[in-house]
Amino acid sequence: MKKAFQDKRILIIITGGPGTGKSGIADRLLAFLDDPEIERISYDEIKEREFDRFGFDDEADKDRLNSFSLEEFYLTLKKAMWEDKTILIEYPFYQRHKPRLKELIEKYHYYAATVLLYTDMHTVYERFITRNEGKRHPGHLLNRYHIEDYDPAVLKTDKKVPDFGEFSAGIAHKDYDIGLGLSIPVDVSDFSSISFEEIYEKIVEYQRSKSPLKSSLIT
Repeated sequence: MKKAFQDKRILIIITGGPGTGKSGIADRLLAFLDDPEIERISYDEIKEREFDRFGFDDEADKDRLNSFSLEEFYLTLKKAMWEDKTILIEYPFYQRHKPRLKELIEKYHYYAATVLLYTDMHTVYERFITRNEGKRHPGHLLNRYHIEDYDPAVLKTDKKVPDFGEFSAGIAHKDYDIGLGLSIPVDVSDFSSISFEEIYEKIVEYQRSKSPLKSSLIT
C-alpha cells in the first residue's frame, strides 16, 4: 500500500561509508513506500553512464569525468525539485557535498531527511571487498576504461584492493553524518532488523512538526 506524505517536497538522502548497503537499502525503502512517483537519483548510476559514454585514459581524466557527473547529478536533482517531486538520492555523501545539497533544499523549500547508515569498520570492510568482487561497474575500479575495448580480465591484474588499514585510513577523514534536515541513523549490522516503517513514521512526524513550511528546513 502506498505510503503518503503530508507534503510531496521531501528529499530522502541515503548516505554512509562504502559497504554499508546504500543501494540495497534504497531499493527496500522504495519498495516499502510503494509510490512510483518518487524519483530516485543515483550519482553512481550517472557516473557509470558517463564512464560508458566518454571513457577515460588516466586518473586525471577520471577525476574530470567525476566532476562533470557530479554537476549532472545536481542538475538532475534541481529539475526534480522544480517539479515538486518526492526524491530519494543515495551515495556516500559527506561534508564536501553538504553545501550544495543545503543550498538546493533551502532554495526549493524542501523537507530533508538524512538516513545515515553505519556499522563497525570490520563489517563494512568485508562487505566492501565482497562488493568489489561482484558486478560493480569496472569504471569505479580502474584508472583507464573505454567500453569499446574493455577486457574484463584486466580487473584480475589491474584492480588494487586496499587492506583493512588502508581502507580505514582512506575513509577516516570523511564525515558522512551531513545532518541535513532530520537525521535518522540506521544500524546496518543486520539488514533484516531494519524497520522501514519506523523510518517512514519519523519522516511523517518531522514534516508534521515543521508545518507550516518555514523559510529554512535545515537543522
